[in-house]
Amino acid sequence: MNIRKEYKYLIPIDYLESFRQEIIPYVYADKYTHDQGKSSYSVRSIYFDTGKMNYYHEKLAGLELRKKFRIRGYENTGKNSIIFLEIKRKENEFIAKNRASLYYYNLHDFILTGNSQKFIHQNGNAEEAIKSANTFLYYLNKKYLVPIVLVIYDREAYYSKYNSDLRITIDKNIKSKVCTSMANLFTTHKSIHCLNGYFVLEVKFIFGYPLWLKRIFKKFNLNRKAVSKYCLSVDKHKSEIEMLFRHSSIEFSQSIFDRKCLLFQEVLTS
Repeated sequence: MNIRKEYKYLIPIDYLESFRQEIIPYVYADKYTHDQGKSSYSVRSIYFDTGKMNYYHEKLAGLELRKKFRIRGYENTGKNSIIFLEIKRKENEFIAKNRASLYYYNLHDFILTGNSQKFIHQNGNAEEAIKSANTFLYYLNKKYLVPIVLVIYDREAYYSKYNSDLRITIDKNIKSKVCTSMANLFTTHKSIHCLNGYFVLEVKFIFGYPLWLKRIFKKFNLNRKAVSKYCLSVDKHKSEIEMLFRHSSIEFSQSIFDRKCLLFQEVLTS
């Protein structure tokens, strides 16, 4: 589990090119972007919440201790895609993330069986991967978490040339749609823009960020902002989400097995 600080900024899209040119002398593209030969790559996440939208309201209330639960995928849209189960924890300014990977075609069986040893990839720290997957499944069942929205965006990712702990990401073209099924991670149907005219800058570091970056922030007159792609997306689809919970039986299903099966089916709102 990585622990770091994460600062966010909301910047007009008109500044993107000039901001990029300012940071380029000090950074290099991350390995994934470089290997793909692209300037950016697609990120897509299904966010989960309780039937009362507890985690959404905790963010709005600005609680110092809070969590986010999501399933994340990247460029590849095939069944052989590697996806990630993620729990993002925030404590004051510090961010910690539990993460475990598996093949997308194994997600259904993992959720139904809970067999981490069989389905979770154990590259690197196998014990931590298994623990993260089991923790995700624990909250999914204990808190009756359900999919709420799918968030899609293009990401430019950079590392500092002088400090590998410093990571800068530019998230743009942010779109979202109400999503009630884990089977819809790679869909784009009916997604809509939820942050027109802006991009989200995230600066992730452990000990601090350098003077060159502070100088650039000052030049663009940037101030930190509590930006949540999840909350932005919920706000964009609030009436549809409210209707969903009025008609959905997921939260109140008596059978855990039936509820798990429903997590891979579309829930109709009419």
